[in-house]
Amino acid sequence: MKPRHLIVFLACLSPLGLAQVASEAARILDKIRLAHGGAALAALRTYQETATLTTFSGPETERTLTVVSYVDFTQNRLRIEYKDGSQLIQVIQVSPSGGETWSALGGKKPLEPAFAQELRQGLYQTWYGLRLGGSGREMAQILGKRTFGDVDGWAVAVRTQSSQTTYLVNAQNQLIAERYESAQGPITVLYADLRRVSGVLIPFRARLYTNGVLFAEARVQRALVNPPLDPGTFRLP
Repeated sequence: MKPRHLIVFLACLSPLGLAQVASEAARILDKIRLAHGGAALAALRTYQETATLTTFSGPETERTLTVVSYVDFTQNRLRIEYKDGSQLIQVIQVSPSGGETWSALGGKKPLEPAFAQELRQGLYQTWYGLRLGGSGREMAQILGKRTFGDVDGWAVAVRTQSSQTTYLVNAQNQLIAERYESAQGPITVLYADLRRVSGVLIPFRARLYTNGVLFAEARVQRALVNPPLDPGTFRLP
C-alpha cells in the first residue's frame, strides 16, 4: 500500500534513465538507512503488519478494511489479506514465479502478470527499499529540494531491480514522502507518525494521492520486524 506533478517529474527523470549511481546519492541513501535503523534495517528479513485501510470517493469515506501483510524479503514473497471486520474477503500474494489471488466470491485465480510485477516492485519502494542504503542500485540521483503535496524536503530518485521511486526526506534524513508510477497512474505518498519497532523506524501513517486527490489512507495498528513466518503463511484458503 503505496507512493509528483508526474508529467513534469518524468520529463525531468527521463535523462536519468541512463545514469549510473551518483556517489553523493549513494551516501545520502546510506544516511537515510542509518536514520531508519542502520544495521537493524539492513538485517530486515521478514515483516508482518496489521493496518486499517480507508478509501475515499471525493471527500467522503468509501470503505474501511483491515489489511494484514506478510513479507519475506529473502524469498521476495508478499502476501496481503483484506478483512471486512473479522471476515477474510480477499488474499493477494506474489513470488518471483508469479502471483495469485483468492476471494470469498471468486475463489482462486492467477494474478494478471503486470499487477504481480508491480507488487514485486513494491518490495524496493516505500520504507522497505531503504534497507539497501546505497548498495545494489541501478540508478540513484539527487534531485534537490522538492515539494510533494504539502511537505518539503530533499528528493532522491532511485531505481532498483527495475523498480523506480523518488524518496523525499527531511533534515534528519527521515522519509516523509514518496512518488512513483503505478497501474492506476502516478502516486504520491505522504508519511507521518514515525515509530521505532525493534530498532527500525517505520511510518505508521501513509496518505496516498493521485493527481493531487486523496484516495486512501493507511494507519498501522501493529508491526513486527523479523517475525518467524510459518511455512503455511503463503498458502491460499
